[in-house]
Amino acid sequence: MGFSDTPPSHVPPWVVPLSTVFLGVGVLFWDLAYILMTRRSLKTRSYGMPILGLAINVAWEVIYGFYVAEIWLEKLGFIFWLLLDLGLVYTTIRFAPEDWATTSPWVGRNITYILASMLLVGCWGHLAFASWWLESPGTGFGSKAGKWWRGQEGFDTTELAYWSAGVSQMVLSAASLAMLMVRGHSGGTSYAIW
Repeated sequence: MGFSDTPPSHVPPWVVPLSTVFLGVGVLFWDLAYILMTRRSLKTRSYGMPILGLAINVAWEVIYGFYVAEIWLEKLGFIFWLLLDLGLVYTTIRFAPEDWATTSPWVGRNITYILASMLLVGCWGHLAFASWWLESPGTGFGSKAGKWWRGQEGFDTTELAYWSAGVSQMVLSAASLAMLMVRGHSGGTSYAIW
């Protein structure tokens, strides 16, 4: 998001291309992490991403891919992430019952419904936040001059994604540590993937 933004005049011309390179590298590492987690999950017969983190992450990709993103490259990126998420969702539904067998068999038996419910709530939450942010120009910090969304100036989708992805990442990181401590093993992932 933000590909159609015009940087302020005081920003050196090398900043935007370098920022785009860093964003691309980050995207590649996320793609690699999704693929490696799915492969490791199949190998260890355990899921790699915490249920809440997975639901919030998939919801973020749905809302930002189909509502916020405007440029085809952005939409394609989100769709690709959603396709990679299918492996994570499959391994969670397939192996969570075994992982939850001793701590909460009810969760294991109902993982599909729990994950679907969390995904719906996550989509609602992300849509509510994005809709609020984009209902009028100027939301956020600093000047929104040169920030465009749907042909109107003053809508900073980059800052919107920063805040929403930041909260999602915080939940995913904390839940990953909690999952590691509760399960006592790193099945479905590894320190190298993290």
